[in-house]
Amino acid sequence: MRVILTQNEFNSIDEKTLEAIGDSVLSSMEKTPSHAVVGVFYVSADEIHKINKEYRGKDKPTDVITFRLLDNPQNVDFTKENFPYDFDEALEGIYLGEIFICIDVAATQASEYNHSTTREVAELFVHGMLHILGHDHENEEERNKMKSYELMQMPLLDKLIK
Repeated sequence: MRVILTQNEFNSIDEKTLEAIGDSVLSSMEKTPSHAVVGVFYVSADEIHKINKEYRGKDKPTDVITFRLLDNPQNVDFTKENFPYDFDEALEGIYLGEIFICIDVAATQASEYNHSTTREVAELFVHGMLHILGHDHENEEERNKMKSYELMQMPLLDKLIK
């Protein structure tokens, strides 16, 4: 998997680390990560507030917002063969969507959960990846399923994030 990191004022997690986490999320969902591409933006509370208001109608900042650009109803691997019209030769992959992570909110939540901002950003990236892959948390069943996928990634995060 490839991560394109933009607006990187927060430099505790680089693209390679995010790619390792993304590969793990994809693998846990039985997806081959080789052609997946995701954009990640680290933004301020003001920036995510504007995005949240414009696209979700919620007039407040939030921790992470994801824009999924590709549906995968057949739940197949993200390969050039499966998505020939979505494969971007310049990216050498399939752009699945964008994850906006608010560093300000992540720092506040990290303090509440008694771990580092870096750890919180990594967990928010996992959460965003699950949204990119079509998961949601609109009801209890979906929330439980998403939480179980998030928990599967904690051992890797323990290893990668100090």
